[in-house]
Amino acid sequence: MSWRIILVFCFLSLSSPRAVAQPPRPGGKSVLLLIPEDTALPAMATLVASLRSSLWESQGGPVTLDVESLDLGWARGATYPQALHTWYLTKYRERRPDALIAFRSDAIQQALQLRQALWPDIPLVVLSEDERLWEQQPRPERVAGLWLRYDMRATAELALRLLPRTRRLALVNGASPWERAQQALFLRELRPLLERRGLELIDLSNLALSELLERAGELPEDTLVLTASFMTDASGRPLVGREIARMFLSASNRPAFALHETVLGLGVVGGALVSYEAVGRQLGLLTCRVLSGAREEFLAPLKPAAVDTLTLDARALLRWDIPRERVPDGVRLAFDEPTLWERSRWWVLGALTVIGLQALVAGGLVVERRRRMRAQAELVERQRLEKLAELEARRTLDQLAHMSRVAALGELAASLAHELNQPLAAILSNAQAARRLLSATPAELEELSEALGDIVSDGKRAGEVIHRMRVLIKRGEPRQELHSLNDLVREVARLLVNDMRLRGADLHLSLAPSLPMIQGDGIQLQQVVLNLLINALDAMAELPAGQRHVRVDTVASVPGQVELRVQDSGGGIEPTRLARVFEPFFSTKEHGLGMGLSISRSIVEAHGGRLQAESPPGQGALLRCVLPAAHLESSP
Repeated sequence: MSWRIILVFCFLSLSSPRAVAQPPRPGGKSVLLLIPEDTALPAMATLVASLRSSLWESQGGPVTLDVESLDLGWARGATYPQALHTWYLTKYRERRPDALIAFRSDAIQQALQLRQALWPDIPLVVLSEDERLWEQQPRPERVAGLWLRYDMRATAELALRLLPRTRRLALVNGASPWERAQQALFLRELRPLLERRGLELIDLSNLALSELLERAGELPEDTLVLTASFMTDASGRPLVGREIARMFLSASNRPAFALHETVLGLGVVGGALVSYEAVGRQLGLLTCRVLSGAREEFLAPLKPAAVDTLTLDARALLRWDIPRERVPDGVRLAFDEPTLWERSRWWVLGALTVIGLQALVAGGLVVERRRRMRAQAELVERQRLEKLAELEARRTLDQLAHMSRVAALGELAASLAHELNQPLAAILSNAQAARRLLSATPAELEELSEALGDIVSDGKRAGEVIHRMRVLIKRGEPRQELHSLNDLVREVARLLVNDMRLRGADLHLSLAPSLPMIQGDGIQLQQVVLNLLINALDAMAELPAGQRHVRVDTVASVPGQVELRVQDSGGGIEPTRLARVFEPFFSTKEHGLGMGLSISRSIVEAHGGRLQAESPPGQGALLRCVLPAAHLESSP
């Protein structure tokens, strides 16, 4: 049961008729309007506003217009109309309007029952979409009415004239009881046209909204769409027709035509569009004549209200490549903005004339200039060739100088030479001191022992440097072993400490204690750490000494993973290059080969991890290496 029914019964159970009754309003005329849908809908809102304005203008003063929205299109079940009747009997038992207006056949039935129960003698003005409203029953008295025609046949004929190669018509309509009744009327109107033209009908009515939008984008190429209304879908969900029209027109792959002026401008090509402003105006004029005592003749069928006009959207014609020559005479074109030539023809002609004169003057100046420059052409050409030769010689010299610098300044040659030079120099000095101590009389054995100890210590230091280099450069099959990420970082840091000093860079290590072990090839993993640190040093080459800082962190923020973060204080990576830094042969450095980060990423992914680059604003480049922690079997 609808929530509206529950609300009505709850209200009636708590209120007596006296609690809701109101005295008649003093002065002026009073009209009660029953409309089938919510006044928030664009069509209903436009009709009510136009009706109120027409009543005021025709009466020459204020007219009280009470509006009741019945929500018939959104309601389900046979109990809802009875609940409405009970509610309005209670609400209007002591309020008597001067006239009653009802729009649409289902609302007209409610109005007849309410008038019969409360005010049998007041006039009723109806606006019905069914011209033969009273064909199956006796016509009531004191009723004046108009027929609001939704001309689907005229809309279809206009659409076929604009798109003569059409072979299919797709009909879109909602699933409410009123919409299903309208569907039957539309099919009766279209059937002769379909048979005469041999057209296929694609029925898109009574569908769920999601299915409707999906099928709208898959219509055959030789199809045009006729849209009626869409107040509810197959699930019974209430909808706002204008918003559904906007969604449908965005999804549809074929041109669509409509019956309601409220959707004009959303993308429909056009149709025999009903103007609800004109509907409200004609209904107001008829109501005023009835309020003045005129005996309006009740006709069966009803007299049609002239409120629909063949209208097309000029922008939609352009979108679907429909030639203007196919538009019939008398059809109104909406949004038909004139071209620049049509708006300002004389201004355009004047501008073109001025531009032409300026072009002639400029052409004369160019010819004169070319005459004066012809004599200088050979001299200019010789100077150009000499300049090119000079630039080429300078470029060759620059390349040779660059190769010399690259050969002389290897990335780690200076650092290794410096680190080896210190222990070797110490060994030489201690050896010379030991020789002097041996030749002394008597021999100073204690000092000699200290000198020999220093020689051993410095020899081990030099051996460690060589050992670390040999470990990194030796070849062999990858070995899966357990390693401490912190130890790998420390080994590489010791290897690069002198290179960082020579470059004027500071290294800050922040290694998490109790870090889980990782499994893999230690040489390959050290190569990753080495590449990331060298990349960070190169990224800070343009910074002055003292501002070059490299920060290395190891963390275990996620269970089962360890993470290595290397961040420099350089200028960062441009957003356009951030996604390409791991591509082979792509480098942000002027002389880089673009292989270091690519090789590092391949090693990390081979170990089941990932390597990614970030560039936090104002914080340099950040490279994050995430590796899985080793699964250690617990001992029994």
